[in-house]
Amino acid sequence: MTGWIVLGCILFFILFIGSLRARITIAYSDELSLSVRVLFLKIGILPSREKKAGPHSMSAAKAKKLREKAAKKEAKKREAAKLKQQKKAEKKAQKEAEKATKPKKSMSEILDMVHMITEIVGIVVKRFFKHLRIEVARLKIKVATGDAASTAIAYGALTQSLNILLPLLESVRTLKLPDVTELDVTPDFVAESPEADVKIVFSIRVWHIFHILFGALRKLLKNLFRMTFKKLSK
Repeated sequence: MTGWIVLGCILFFILFIGSLRARITIAYSDELSLSVRVLFLKIGILPSREKKAGPHSMSAAKAKKLREKAAKKEAKKREAAKLKQQKKAEKKAQKEAEKATKPKKSMSEILDMVHMITEIVGIVVKRFFKHLRIEVARLKIKVATGDAASTAIAYGALTQSLNILLPLLESVRTLKLPDVTELDVTPDFVAESPEADVKIVFSIRVWHIFHILFGALRKLLKNLFRMTFKKLSK
């Protein structure tokens, strides 16, 4: 009985993790921001946080030590970069030597490889966009160029494009457009530069990610088996 309870708890935990939706939020107002959120865990990627200097002043001796430490660190960095460049050159020469002695692939092998890559990319893209959900939460644009005539032309072109594009996007089931209150495009004939306030959220469930990966892995193994069998049958 205890074993069944443990198994049920494990299955419940797997289903719970798989049902979680990973959300990637891209927003732009004064600056670009990018964050990833899973459940209550949120990770900010952009903008990067800069460390603030402490309020206390630094003594001359401590400043000297820091300069010496920075100079040593820079010297080590240059030495490491030099060694890395040498290793890179040696590795490149070794690869070229191996490439010269390695037998060239036949046209049939190249075509098989291209076919395999095409199938894998195709199934990843197809399943990814099938499961991906896109929500345009906010789209506010103020058109401004510094010249009234140019602003009027740019505003007219933008609104015409949106009038054509938005009805087409409404038919996409995985895409959610913003409410009327959050969709606003206006001209500003006085401002010198345009302004934008945009927020887009991409989300996909964890089990859909595994579904995509398993599909790609199955295609890879299937093609590798077929190519190996074809090579051995010759």
